[in-house]
Amino acid sequence: MKTWNGAVRIWFAGIGVAWWGSVVAQPAPPPEAAIGNEPSVAVIEAYVKGGTAVAASDYTRAVAAGLAGTGRYAVMERDEVAQRFRSVLITPVRRLQMERLSAIERLVREGDELVYTDPKAAVDVLGRARAELESIAEGLAANERLRDEFLKTLMLLARSHLDSGNEVKAGEVLREVIRVYGDGFEVTEKDYHPRLVRLYQKELRKMDAERTAVLTVRTPERGCTTLIDGRELKGTTPGEYRRLFPGVHHVQVRCGSRESMIRRVVLDARQPAHLEVDVDFETALTVEGGRLGLVFEDAAQVERFVVPYAARFGSLVNADLVVVQGFASPGTRADLRAWLVDVRAGRVVRTATVPAKTDVVTPSSVQHLVATLGGAEPVSPVSVEAPARRGGKAWYQNYWAWTATGVGVAAVAAGGGLLASYFSHRSNATSDYTDNGGQGSQAEWDYKKSEADKATTMRTWSAVCFGVGAAAIAGGVVLFVMTDRIWPPPAEARTPAGPRFLATPMVTPGGGSFTGTWFF
Repeated sequence: MKTWNGAVRIWFAGIGVAWWGSVVAQPAPPPEAAIGNEPSVAVIEAYVKGGTAVAASDYTRAVAAGLAGTGRYAVMERDEVAQRFRSVLITPVRRLQMERLSAIERLVREGDELVYTDPKAAVDVLGRARAELESIAEGLAANERLRDEFLKTLMLLARSHLDSGNEVKAGEVLREVIRVYGDGFEVTEKDYHPRLVRLYQKELRKMDAERTAVLTVRTPERGCTTLIDGRELKGTTPGEYRRLFPGVHHVQVRCGSRESMIRRVVLDARQPAHLEVDVDFETALTVEGGRLGLVFEDAAQVERFVVPYAARFGSLVNADLVVVQGFASPGTRADLRAWLVDVRAGRVVRTATVPAKTDVVTPSSVQHLVATLGGAEPVSPVSVEAPARRGGKAWYQNYWAWTATGVGVAAVAAGGGLLASYFSHRSNATSDYTDNGGQGSQAEWDYKKSEADKATTMRTWSAVCFGVGAAAIAGGVVLFVMTDRIWPPPAEARTPAGPRFLATPMVTPGGGSFTGTWFF
């Protein structure tokens, strides 16, 4: 007996030592980044025109949270990425909110009327219109209606300052007109007051010496048009544009029907500014409608451009790595693809593809993407079916709720009938007398009194029915919601079925052993 026990102990000890050795012999994990030196990562989406990836932006947030949870990356917040993007590029304003533009136009009209009657009041009104327009200054580069309103506002404001005796302020406003609209804009006495025309010509001569800024624009495609503050410059790309005013300007490039984003550029009088504009790349960028990423014409274009475009996006927002994720095909279920791109090298580091739902985030898909992109062993997605419900009732089997709801509906219907009867009796009681020459007889008075009493009764019972009906319907809704608490499934339905055995190896002073636990 002692020999048998000793053999068993030796056998268990051997298994324990082997297990412990396998743990010790595991390869060392890859070295972690130095403290405070984790690479920054921006997570964006890739869209295909015509696709219906409703949950694409939600997947971006989920993947970003998963990568942040690994502790190996400095994941940039989605709003921070969008803010950095907008600090460099501005989406062209195709349609402004009509209510906002209409409000600005009303201020301009009001100021126009005050110019001749109360110039000081006009300055205040037109100043507000100017502030509103300047808050959407990027729209001046892409919306002709805005440019016209801004010009009209500035000229009226200059006239108001001039009529108020403030020539200095009027001159400052006219300098802004010249800076934005250039010397090609004609100010003549045909359209403006002679005093305003003379001041404009004076400021134009003074500013001529300030036109010292130079802008160079290059594009992959030759022959594109450059616009500054919505004003088309002479010549095509690649080109050098001289005699520009220093300061902040909005620059856009158009190649045929395609147009770049609007760039906010600061021109310096001392050194030329250089722009490299890839119209095709900037056409693919999107930060509107809750989107943040790239839009492609088809799946073939995704395969061709997603890596170089992701690298350029990363350089715009100053990220070390960019994760681009999106669906390659339409439908409620499709392959979710992701690319991890090294921004500086301009190459893909890792890719991952996993089945996923397009209308809601599937956690297993996100887990797989994060594990693969993060360099860990990918976790194979597993289809998990919900366990069969044992015991309890479904909401549609809650007869108490159906009964309460039915009683409530019937009571409300009865209340409606009583309310109609109330109106009928009240009409009879309040109608004009017809007997005795319109003075009424005793019989007619008794009849009207009876109808009034009936109307009062109908009104009371109608209110009671409505109250009972509303309470019963509310109770039915509560009973539907509380179905699982009224008829909870039995305890065994909420725990894994079948026996389980959990074995844990241990190292003891006398050798190795296991501890085991049975679950029933």
